[in-house]
Amino acid sequence: MELWISFAFGGLVCGVLGFLGGRQRVRHQPPAAIPKPPPPRPAPPTEVKRVALDEGSANVLNALNNRLAAIGALADMLHGSPLDPERARALMMLHGEVRRAAEITQHFLELAEHPIGAAEPSDAAVVLNGVLAEREVTLRELGVKLERNIPHDLPMVACPMAQLTEMFTRLLDFSLRRLRDSQPPRELRVVVGDIGQSLTIGLSDSGAPLSVEAEQRLVSPFRFTQGGGGEIEFALARALAQSAGGTLRLRPRPAGNAEVIVTLPKSVLSPLAQTTATTPSLPKLRILVVDDDAVNRQAMRLLLEREGHEVVAVENGLEAVERLGPTTSGFDAVVTDLQMPRLGGRALWEQLVDERPQLARRFVFVTGDRARDETRRFLEECGQPSVLKPYDLGDLITAIGKVTKRP
Repeated sequence: MELWISFAFGGLVCGVLGFLGGRQRVRHQPPAAIPKPPPPRPAPPTEVKRVALDEGSANVLNALNNRLAAIGALADMLHGSPLDPERARALMMLHGEVRRAAEITQHFLELAEHPIGAAEPSDAAVVLNGVLAEREVTLRELGVKLERNIPHDLPMVACPMAQLTEMFTRLLDFSLRRLRDSQPPRELRVVVGDIGQSLTIGLSDSGAPLSVEAEQRLVSPFRFTQGGGGEIEFALARALAQSAGGTLRLRPRPAGNAEVIVTLPKSVLSPLAQTTATTPSLPKLRILVVDDDAVNRQAMRLLLEREGHEVVAVENGLEAVERLGPTTSGFDAVVTDLQMPRLGGRALWEQLVDERPQLARRFVFVTGDRARDETRRFLEECGQPSVLKPYDLGDLITAIGKVTKRP
């Protein structure tokens, strides 16, 4: 037995030495003649690739989009209600946040192979306002007059939310340190701008003008002292901005002070969803709504009724078949979800394509299933308008208008 072990060990050693020797021989072989490379071509634009989700993840994403659609529809229903200015503003912000949340779900499907601009996207406006809210007590205690110019419809930046939050927190603490050491009146100004492929965030305070020595310490790497003048906060914020492909610099101001300017690349993932400015006007229609989600079904029915339409809402495709009847539908449009028990929207449509093609041409598909390639291919090939959950009411009305104009 010991002899066999010795032979085996020896064979293993010889095999390893032979492998390494072979690698050395290959490494020292004279290189083959290399053909002259063709002239360089311009690099193609970075392709954004979709991520293939498994069935469970696709179901979770679909369920999340359904919930976002319900919240968005309920927010739409409150528009036009007699609300005081603060509640009306909160409602507008709620609706905007639903749209941004919808974009975040879309980003799961549009991740690129990590070029600059394809990092996890974040909403700079949301993060900035959140950081300012966290420091609201300190701002009030110091008597700081806050002036902010942060548009609510900014595109996403290519920086994870946790990193962006820490960066803005460090910069705000840098300004608060300076304001605490200054005399009233104390002012802080935050301005966000959209320039080309980047966003710029400027923070300026009414603290004492920076000395030449202080500016040199701030702008020179590794030249900050422990605990003095906010250099640590500034240096950490600069490192976070640079790791996201951005920059952080000081810009002199006429009064001798300095403004901190952060530049961050925009996300190359899906662009910010634009809310339709006005809802298209349609004549009174008779519409069949098919959705197994009770809240979405009822909210869509109420929204369409508020627009002046007659709406019948059912839970699945089998109930829709009963309502449509055997010969004439009596409906100007059929708005249906895709994923439903018993009989889904796709199966319902496919059943009618051959039997009643004119009725099939009146379908509008509404779905939160953005992850499955099969769903995307069907929506692209069926020739019918589709609206992704969470939907904008104007987009839904526009899609309905398209099918009602068909002969």
